Amino acid sequence: MRKIINDYIGLLPLGALFGVVALVATMEIKDLDLWLHLGLGKFIMTHRYVPDVDILSCTIAGKPWVNHEWLFQILIYNIFERWGADGLLKMQAGVVVVTMLLLWFLGNHKDKHISTTIMLVMVFMIYQQRFTLRPDIFSLLFFTLYIFILALHIDKKWSTVALFIIQVLWSNVHGYFFFGPLFVLIGLASEWIKRHVPLPYEWNTSGRLTDDEYKRLKMIFVWVVLACLVNPGFIAGAVYPMKVFFTLGGENKIFFKYIQELQKPITKATFLKGVPDNYFELIIFISFVSFILNRRKIDISALFFWIVFLIFSLQAIRNTSYFAFAAYLVFITNTISLSYKDIIPIRFTQEKFLEITSIMLKILILIWICRYGYEIGPRGYYDLDKYERKSEYGGISLLRFPIQAVDFLVEHKIQGNFFNDFNSGAYLVGRCFPDIKVFIDGRTEVYGGKFFDQYAKMWEHGDPDLLDEAVEKYKLTGALLNSVRSHIPVPVLKYFYNKKDWRVVYFDYDAVIFLKDVPENRDHIARLAMDLTQWEPQSLDRKRIGSENVLPYFNYYRAYALDSLGLEEQALAEAQEALKVAPSYPEVNNLIGKIYASRKEYEKAFEYFRLATTYSPNNREFQENLAQSYFDMGDYAYAIKAFKNVMARWPAQPKAYFFLSHSYVKTQAYDNAVEALQKAIFVSPDAVKDILRIGDSIYEQNNFAYALNVYQMGLKASKNQDETHQKIAEAYIALGEKDQAKDHLQKALSVNPENKEVQKMLEELEK
Repeated sequence: MRKIINDYIGLLPLGALFGVVALVATMEIKDLDLWLHLGLGKFIMTHRYVPDVDILSCTIAGKPWVNHEWLFQILIYNIFERWGADGLLKMQAGVVVVTMLLLWFLGNHKDKHISTTIMLVMVFMIYQQRFTLRPDIFSLLFFTLYIFILALHIDKKWSTVALFIIQVLWSNVHGYFFFGPLFVLIGLASEWIKRHVPLPYEWNTSGRLTDDEYKRLKMIFVWVVLACLVNPGFIAGAVYPMKVFFTLGGENKIFFKYIQELQKPITKATFLKGVPDNYFELIIFISFVSFILNRRKIDISALFFWIVFLIFSLQAIRNTSYFAFAAYLVFITNTISLSYKDIIPIRFTQEKFLEITSIMLKILILIWICRYGYEIGPRGYYDLDKYERKSEYGGISLLRFPIQAVDFLVEHKIQGNFFNDFNSGAYLVGRCFPDIKVFIDGRTEVYGGKFFDQYAKMWEHGDPDLLDEAVEKYKLTGALLNSVRSHIPVPVLKYFYNKKDWRVVYFDYDAVIFLKDVPENRDHIARLAMDLTQWEPQSLDRKRIGSENVLPYFNYYRAYALDSLGLEEQALAEAQEALKVAPSYPEVNNLIGKIYASRKEYEKAFEYFRLATTYSPNNREFQENLAQSYFDMGDYAYAIKAFKNVMARWPAQPKAYFFLSHSYVKTQAYDNAVEALQKAIFVSPDAVKDILRIGDSIYEQNNFAYALNVYQMGLKASKNQDETHQKIAEAYIALGEKDQAKDHLQKALSVNPENKEVQKMLEELEK
């Protein structure tokens, strides 16, 4: 009876897990690249062919391009056209649940319910990062189907046909289709080794195929390789993913710096930190331990499989789901023949004890899963347009895309070649192609690292020469600068705003749109041009909001952009509107503090910085601004205390060290100042300007010996700074050591012969 109860209870956590899986798989659409796929799906369905050159951009138009995801694109386009966003999410939920069911079937064993469920939970916690309506969800489904057939049905004749069909689909859905032949190749290599190389323990016989199965596996390899050729690009399409894989070095390394999903999942800074990373690290550990426990009967095909996907997953966060699946399958393989007696002491293996313990563990797992579902179920946020809460399940996210800005472009039928940020490119394609050709989108492998590097300099630094060149070269007639996910960098925003031939036609929380004053835009500019110096703040209806806990990010994002343009009064007005709705909004208080600080109204700035840190005490920027406000007000004792607090909490950040040193200078505690500066240089050894600034402050206090010491510290940071040699010379002159001064002036001239000021100083010394 206990056994029957135990078996039924074992189904409860599994049922709860699949319920949570189905829920999370319907999380609102947030993925940026989805819109690129929708736009291409529409093009393919309309024109009845898969383009083999770029047709979406104004920058790489006509460049050869292998679209290996075309089948996914027409699938989701047709679903979206018929059933909308919720139809896509239901499709995703279906694919994800089927994939998890296949994993469960692979690991299902009447005596292994607990371990299988625990491993499935860990797989889910990692896998959910890929619930993004990308081709990955199908890639992971095909991944599981492959293993399902190779592991359980290799003896069936139909397995060859099934894998051929799966491979054809995979080759036209996602670039990771080369995993299919790789799986078979791992199997063939392992089988050859088992048959020809003496291995320890029982490794030669563990998981060994029959002669007929080995023969069929060879035939499968031939057919799945041929299946890779069934794509619009034929051989080029089959080898394209491998070409991309082998070009990720060199100039293309820049993608790993800027794109989150390409970051490494485990680094020194992240090891054992963060829940997603912990699950990934834990599943590595558990699957590794399973090899140790099963060391006498290791199937080397499972071992090679584990090693290959571990190496693959450690290269990028987006690959961790593939290893999670591999680790789960390896764990099942290693533990299938193990019993509790192989793992735990014999006195704990009595049947009654095991059954009661099993029931308790299953109930605990059920409680954990239910609690997790209870915590994530209510997720949502306030829709400021509709004045109501929106669930994070179902529909399209209002916080990820410049929806209203693009609605504006569509409504006014604006066309042309647009400069845009990387995150907006795909959304513009999905909503505005072919009327608008983008500057860049999510196809990093097509644009290449060199182009992306040039784009980054334009977007992040507003490089005017590069922007001027791009406007001319690509005939840019518009610019959409997206601010809904992150603030627009000030330099690029000012570039377009200060250009007389560019006019603002749209300004709101989600973006700023500029049109170039060219004939095709004249009518639009005449009707839509805006003068932001006359901007009036936009108020929210506080009566409709009532007691709802709302962050008025509309006002905050507009305020930030206005302040970036130097429109402080307009920014303050928007920020104050935000505080009427949410007085405890820390970012708004911090922004107001920065505006007052720029006006040198330090007492007012302090009050707002204090509020920002009160409402968000763990924000480093807010704490640094509060500490700096003490410094600006001349309260150096408080500044020293505040900067020490920042240093203690964020020891790797150099700003606090430099300001602490400067604060000590202001109190003439020079030894302390130098000690703090040495720590600052250790954290940021190249910060020459900051070092010289502190030296100048000491020099102004006529303590020339200490100033000289600090300037020399700057010289150690960079020996090729003519400014540093000049300041050292000035200190030596003040100390009456003219020969030493001449030596450094000459060194300054050797670095920069055109420095007129140094030439004049040297001439005066030689008189």
